[in-house]
Amino acid sequence: MRRDAGGGSARHCAAGGSPGTPIPPEQKVGKSADPHNLEGVWFTRGYDRTYRQLDRSEPPFLPAARTEWLRHIQAEKDGSPIGDAPTRCYPHGVPRIVASPYPIQIVQTPGLLTILHEVGHNIRYVHMDQEHPKDVKRSFLGHSVGHWDGDTLVVDTVGFNDRTRIDEEGITHSLQLHVIERYRKINDGQVLEDIITIDDPTNFSKPWQARRNFDWRPDLRLSEYICEENNRNVPNEQGFTTAK
Repeated sequence: MRRDAGGGSARHCAAGGSPGTPIPPEQKVGKSADPHNLEGVWFTRGYDRTYRQLDRSEPPFLPAARTEWLRHIQAEKDGSPIGDAPTRCYPHGVPRIVASPYPIQIVQTPGLLTILHEVGHNIRYVHMDQEHPKDVKRSFLGHSVGHWDGDTLVVDTVGFNDRTRIDEEGITHSLQLHVIERYRKINDGQVLEDIITIDDPTNFSKPWQARRNFDWRPDLRLSEYICEENNRNVPNEQGFTTAK
């Protein structure tokens, strides 16, 4: 057991084996060689708590958004990092949840693809048989619809609240955030690639892209994760939370 970034208790992210554990040859294509079958457990490679563009350059911030980002970075350097949603055991938001150093499990059923995140027991529902409702209710993880573009699963998510961040470092977003992810199997099915397009005209001068890769991990099973247990980051009497 170890403390997670939000202060709760959780199993170590490599409890089922390290990312470098050899996978038997017959299991190297995921649960199925079918590129449209993404089911099973996948584990992100290492842990990069920041999002950058594909060439690793700084996101195309508008001035106010960049100032806010730098404020978060300075607060952390000063030893008083600013708490956010997962600090208080709320859902991590998208795309931040994609970068979490814990495994995910994908389950596909008719009309619905479900992504189970071990961290915080966050669950994403990708509706494959509908469009976004006109009056989508805002939430931490937004409303997701999906479709196949050849061998690529396209996940379109809108309807976010503004209580989360793009990443743990402190990139913020507005209610206009729109995230499009393109998932596909690469490396003979051993890796699930997610190219993430982040569009928020309030904070960025143009849409930008980031990448996360997940290794196929049939040796892992998702474990219990209880953020609220022994959480050391509870809000003070004024409702303010400082990450510890």
